[in-house]
Amino acid sequence: MTTTLRPGSVFFPGWRVSGRYLILALLPATLLQAGWGDSIAISATSAPSYVRPTDPQGRLQPETYVFAEGVRLGGGTADRGQEAMTFGDITKMLAVNLAKQEYYPTKDVPAANILIRVFWGSTLIYDDSRRQAEIESLNAALGTFSSTYADTQNADVGDLNASLDRLGTAQTSQHAMMERNAALLGYRRSLDKERTKARPSTQELTMSVELNEERYFVVLMAYDYQFMRREKKPKLLWVTRLSMRSPGNNFTEALPALAFAGADVYGKSLDGLQRVRVNDREVEVKMEDFKVLGTVENQPEAPKAK
Repeated sequence: MTTTLRPGSVFFPGWRVSGRYLILALLPATLLQAGWGDSIAISATSAPSYVRPTDPQGRLQPETYVFAEGVRLGGGTADRGQEAMTFGDITKMLAVNLAKQEYYPTKDVPAANILIRVFWGSTLIYDDSRRQAEIESLNAALGTFSSTYADTQNADVGDLNASLDRLGTAQTSQHAMMERNAALLGYRRSLDKERTKARPSTQELTMSVELNEERYFVVLMAYDYQFMRREKKPKLLWVTRLSMRSPGNNFTEALPALAFAGADVYGKSLDGLQRVRVNDREVEVKMEDFKVLGTVENQPEAPKAK
């Protein structure tokens, strides 16, 4: 099909790729390696009804908890450090930092205030071995289209649309994986806010880059344990999601930094996504006297992220 175009017009019949997401598809590989470096992304939410009791001086009253093992999610890259890390290793690290918000493990499991279910692992990313070839094909088709139109004021958009369709199919799969990671890591609120803007912002592009790279994560979901025992159903109190990029790092060293980064926000709500650079703080964890107190039976199913 040959289509005559007016000067300055753009006409791609059948183009089903959103321009916002096409920008991400065309990002060069060098940019996909950039972003926030080794910063830790923190998402924290709590139920409106969850209010910590305080003493007359305004200090938080202690609350007791027990851990429940969630699910380890493996990424697409083999990680021996992550595979060797046990649930006990992870909870030891978390317990030290939970204490900074006056959360303490208890041996009296039936009397615990909170049950904290822990998920950890690496995100999955969409890996398309033909991506670069499709981008090169699109660039070639665009070049042919532009030169033909410049010479004749007529241009056949068939090859260009075919390239866009192929790239659009891959982009749909990539976008679906990115949305899954956004929900898992707590990016969704901030990402949705940025998407209301007419054009992709620096913040949106940064989050998109991060969601399309493998990231280590730890997610803590805290439930009202007494309510669960009484009503036989879960009641979510707060969720803290911590993540950092895995390329160039290993889970054994990332875990202490992740746990430490959450120390100021466990049980609290943050207004959107926040970041802390790993080298901004000195991570020191002492666990000499800590003992694992065990897990509980009848663990609740994790609710879908919002």
